Amino acid sequence: MRKSVCVIGAGPSGLVAIKELLDEGHEVTCFDRNTDLGGVFREEVGADEAGAYDSTMLTISNYMMTFSSFPPPLGQERRYWSAAEYRQYLRDFAETFDLVDTIRYKTDVLSVARNDSGGYDVEVASVDAPENRTVHRFDSVAVSTGTHRVPNYIDLPGQEDFAGEIVHSAHYRNAEPFRGKRVLCVGIGETAADVVSEIAQVAESCVLSVRRYQPIVERYPAGRPFTNDAYTSQLLHSVPLAAAGAFMRLGMNRNKSRGKTAAARAVAAWNARNPDFFHHFLTKNDAFIHRIVDSTLTVNASGIERLGKDYVLFKDGRREQIDTIMLNTGYVEDFGILKNVNVTDVRRLYKHMIHPDLGLGVVFIGWARPAAGGVPACSEMQSRYFALLCSGKQELPDRVRLQNLIERQASYENEVFHGNPDLRTLVHYNHYMLDFAKVLGCLPWHPALVLDPRLALRLWCGSQTPHVFRLFGPHSSHRAARRTVMSLPPAFTPAQVLGITAVSLASRALIALGLMKRDPLY
Repeated sequence: MRKSVCVIGAGPSGLVAIKELLDEGHEVTCFDRNTDLGGVFREEVGADEAGAYDSTMLTISNYMMTFSSFPPPLGQERRYWSAAEYRQYLRDFAETFDLVDTIRYKTDVLSVARNDSGGYDVEVASVDAPENRTVHRFDSVAVSTGTHRVPNYIDLPGQEDFAGEIVHSAHYRNAEPFRGKRVLCVGIGETAADVVSEIAQVAESCVLSVRRYQPIVERYPAGRPFTNDAYTSQLLHSVPLAAAGAFMRLGMNRNKSRGKTAAARAVAAWNARNPDFFHHFLTKNDAFIHRIVDSTLTVNASGIERLGKDYVLFKDGRREQIDTIMLNTGYVEDFGILKNVNVTDVRRLYKHMIHPDLGLGVVFIGWARPAAGGVPACSEMQSRYFALLCSGKQELPDRVRLQNLIERQASYENEVFHGNPDLRTLVHYNHYMLDFAKVLGCLPWHPALVLDPRLALRLWCGSQTPHVFRLFGPHSSHRAARRTVMSLPPAFTPAQVLGITAVSLASRALIALGLMKRDPLY
């Protein structure tokens, strides 16, 4: 079957959706309100728009951030790209697969509504001439506008009395406007780790307010030459969460005093304050920790009692003079363009993409954010599935089974990520990708591996990059995918492999005896 499909947004998720739909022979039109592709990574970003800051370095490596159909050049070292490098990658991706002609820039999507013929009407207007509205008809719509679009401006107690400036990190470009100021930073995450670090280096004073000690993962754990996502292996995730958490706590308590560097000891001290390391989103950026070490940043986790005209009073009684507040408080979801259904929680969608009432009419690409791993990999799996569904090569489960799958997977995510109950996009990378691979028929664990033991070993011990899901199945490219997978050395030494395997087997024995908590069912 050939369908006409509208893709809203030309960021990474939208681009891969276009590519996979074209691979299946569908007719695609993409609307984007900007003048260039890339979403938050685009080059020209207005002062009032969310976008990458000047010094942005990705928090996952080039091999985890790329799509399985378009890996980095063979032999490129595993490292973190800058925003400019990733933007160029997206441009190369779009040109290689002839995606550019499908994109209509400077076009706002105003509404998406079901029409009488069973398709969807998409009302759009030119950004330059918003009074000129037109309606286009499509069989299906993929919403790929992304989760980093509408800043979450929280209300702080006493905010009405504060005389200073309140800004959001969505609009941060560099630290120069904060030079010499007394800054309160609220919240910590991957972007905030850089923002807080840069501000602390130029401000007269900088204090960070957090509600919890969000787990931190060093960019290069233990000072080894492997990016932190090199550890996303099947081997490591074979260890049950109860055992993994216990060993993490032991390691952090040890490294508080025995870490090789002051920063490593500070990371351990920070993480030791959170007993549920694997039940949160993992902040894969330790930049701000260095500011704690050099004493340009202080941290208060007691909570904000109230703001005054030029100060903040914390719940532990501590008072700090401030004149500027930086909100690192994330983003809110906005699905206001949809006219037929109210989407309030992406965990009520199958695979964070399909609403039972909408089916293939409107799907959401890009609302699966792994605690460790990359959004583009998850978006690619969603796009592959959507394209095959549109072609009739895959079928959605019946409504009852679909609802049961949604309930089960939402229950898993609610329990596993109880540390961040409001971050509804969170998924477990390995479970999400492998379960999706079963549905798509692209599992890397294929009978052919009997004849390729070296690849099998690398799949078990090495990083589970997106490219392992191009070895077999629809639109596979076995030779190219194998070359990429085998080019990446595993982060674990043989002794570590044996040790992790022993822990995994022992833990499962304890679970069978009822002496250790079993992981929830995904």
